[in-house]
Amino acid sequence: MDKVLFAVLKKITPSKTQEKEMESIKEKILSAADSVIKPLNLSRTLAGSLMRNTWLPDKKEIDVFIEFPKEISRDDLEKQGLEIGKKIVKKLKGKHIIAYAEHPYVRGFVNGFWVDIVPCYKLENAREIKSSVDRTPFHNEWLSEKFKEEYIPETRLLKRFLKGIGIYGSDAKTLGFSGYLCELLIVHYKTFKNFVKKCSKWKPGKVFIDLEGYYKSMPEKFLNSPLVVIDPVDPNRNVAAAVSALNFTKLVISCENFLGKPSIRFFFPKTRKPDVKKIENKIKERGTGFIAILFKTPNIVEDTLWPQLRKTAKRIANVFKEYDFDVMGYDIWSGQKESVLVFELQSLRLPKIKKLIGPRVFSEKHSKQFITKYKKTGKLWIEGENWTAEIYRKIQTAEEVIKVFLSNSEKGLREKGIASYIAKSISKGFNIMKQKEIIDFAKKNSDFSMFLKEYLERNLFCNS
Repeated sequence: MDKVLFAVLKKITPSKTQEKEMESIKEKILSAADSVIKPLNLSRTLAGSLMRNTWLPDKKEIDVFIEFPKEISRDDLEKQGLEIGKKIVKKLKGKHIIAYAEHPYVRGFVNGFWVDIVPCYKLENAREIKSSVDRTPFHNEWLSEKFKEEYIPETRLLKRFLKGIGIYGSDAKTLGFSGYLCELLIVHYKTFKNFVKKCSKWKPGKVFIDLEGYYKSMPEKFLNSPLVVIDPVDPNRNVAAAVSALNFTKLVISCENFLGKPSIRFFFPKTRKPDVKKIENKIKERGTGFIAILFKTPNIVEDTLWPQLRKTAKRIANVFKEYDFDVMGYDIWSGQKESVLVFELQSLRLPKIKKLIGPRVFSEKHSKQFITKYKKTGKLWIEGENWTAEIYRKIQTAEEVIKVFLSNSEKGLREKGIASYIAKSISKGFNIMKQKEIIDFAKKNSDFSMFLKEYLERNLFCNS
């Protein structure tokens, strides 16, 4: 294992040139920020991995927090924060977009680096926090005392391991581990090797890490989380709240596999261009029915988009079940212009007739109700001791289900349980893709073909 970790560290430790580049851009950004905020009597602080030197060479990001007095209103903080952010990026001759967390902030692109300029309140203690970003300066303060220099390479190893298995990032798309959570885990476990050993024994809902000892045992409000790591600066917050049950399990199994057979492939998995013909053959081999819904991607931030896509896909999967289709699985793909909800059904077509098992003949009341309901619409007979009916289905195909359910107004779709922004997009138009169309779309879009490949090959107990 030590040989593998040494080889990984060589690849993920920034070179002297990279460190100089980072230091240079950092100084330029801070200088530009100071020139804008000093006349306004505001302060700023750096945040994120750059503060603890745990950044990875492939992630060129810098976070700057502009601190406002707590007396200023939330609206003014947001408005002035955006104005300041734009001015800073303009001074750096970069380009910017408006991004959103709990409130809007400026995201700039300067000399190949992403720069997040986030407004927050300057507070005396963490109990005064008004929004989630206000915790960041307190995170810095706590880690400046607890985070030792020897933790730097260990944290880099953990981050790269999580990236390798696809669960690094606490955003709504990934549902994984944030950089801050990685740093806390290393403060707790000291080394990456020790973390892997302990993590391989983790059980969902049984892992409780409270570095400041706020609680004697797991608080009831966190019982439904697979992993609980209490924020050292806020006892009411679980830093691991974003981690899904799937990603928790992925990590545990990956740690088990890595201990059994250490390999650099856990950190840097091989990525091969998907063979669409092989994907097509795998779909045929399964003998199931694939159907997909294609629509325009709403112009909203990913942290809003992905929960809406998940909600919509789950709702449609339930509609299929209501019409007696067996749902083998479903998944979501989203690109800049288009999004696709893919469903795998046991069959895309059901028989024309449907058999219903009714009450026992000895139940007079329920027997009368069953007979009244079905004697004009289908055949009735007795099977064993139960009334049985045979009726005709109104809808036989999965395609018909989608058309009937989704051909509606934006308001109508929302009332049916489709998420708001997705309802707006679908109400303007959508396409239904069956197997041939799905494969044709994969041929034109390599990212979608990779998504299909991963869906077909999903298996938690497959060694890297």
